[in-house]
Amino acid sequence: MMCVNILSRVSALLCIATLLYSCEPDRIKLGQQNAVWTETIFFRGHSPTTGFALTDADIRQYASTLKTNNIKYSYIFAGPYGSDGHLPAYAFSETAIRSVKKLQEYYPEIVILPWVGGIQGKTVFLNDSSWVSNALNDSKALVKTLGTPGIHIDFEYIIKGHEYLDSAVVKEIPGVSEQYGNYVNEFHKSLRTLLPDAFISSVVVSTPPGTKHWKRKTTIPELETLVQYIDQISFLFYDTHINDRDDFIESSNVLINDIKHLKSGDSGSRVQYLVAIGTFINAPALQDFRNMDIENIPNTLEVIKNSERSIGDTTAIIDGIAIYCNWQTSDDEWKEIRDNWTFY
Repeated sequence: MMCVNILSRVSALLCIATLLYSCEPDRIKLGQQNAVWTETIFFRGHSPTTGFALTDADIRQYASTLKTNNIKYSYIFAGPYGSDGHLPAYAFSETAIRSVKKLQEYYPEIVILPWVGGIQGKTVFLNDSSWVSNALNDSKALVKTLGTPGIHIDFEYIIKGHEYLDSAVVKEIPGVSEQYGNYVNEFHKSLRTLLPDAFISSVVVSTPPGTKHWKRKTTIPELETLVQYIDQISFLFYDTHINDRDDFIESSNVLINDIKHLKSGDSGSRVQYLVAIGTFINAPALQDFRNMDIENIPNTLEVIKNSERSIGDTTAIIDGIAIYCNWQTSDDEWKEIRDNWTFY
């Protein structure tokens, strides 16, 4: 009888310990709806910079990399919209169709989303109804042609005031800056109407006031509207122009709180929220935007995880991370990502 009582007490203590362990904020299960931005070679059939031709071995290797690193979404660059709103022909090519099929064959769980978009005032003119019509129709046609479940939209509005970046903006149109958020939302709304069952992904820069990106921020009210029409959104949490670790931590906390707010709404609750990290070195003229002592992979992911633990309590808020970009992510960086997030 004494042995039975001792065993019962031990069993009870183990149950209590297990419950306490599972409820620790440290044990929040990290979201694993992870994504990566991917180079255009898979749709073009060759690299536009090196000229190297795509092979089946390249596709197989890429699929293996995605699977090894627990990546669920691949945003493959299908080219920027042209100044007339149309997408480039190679995005609809037999090569592009075959690459999608081969990637799905090698990694059946992968979700391939053609990545389209561009810079407002350069090739993107969201204020032009004719441009919008062409872009929407081509987007719908692209999803149908490639047989993908959806599409990834990446619009950028470059802020003037930086010598290196000002050349990226070809045309500044009066009044567009003030209405830009509405233009973006209307585009996504129309895209949802054209593709009611598609998986629509989008991207914006991070929301905290402490992050100083070179791209226009999307306001919380604008985001509250945007999430009505999309299934996934990535917040760029790199190139923040932050040089103080405490400021970086504070910005992470603000971002996670903003995501928590968006997630609490009826429309926002069904959306996947990803935080994007960078795995590239900026051009020398832009390196002041990215302090690698702060924005290195282990520190960035540790800061984000700590925000999850402190704000999410026992429930994860972030649904995954997005990585920019596959063509400049080294083996060592992939290991850091695995060690600090995707297999944490």
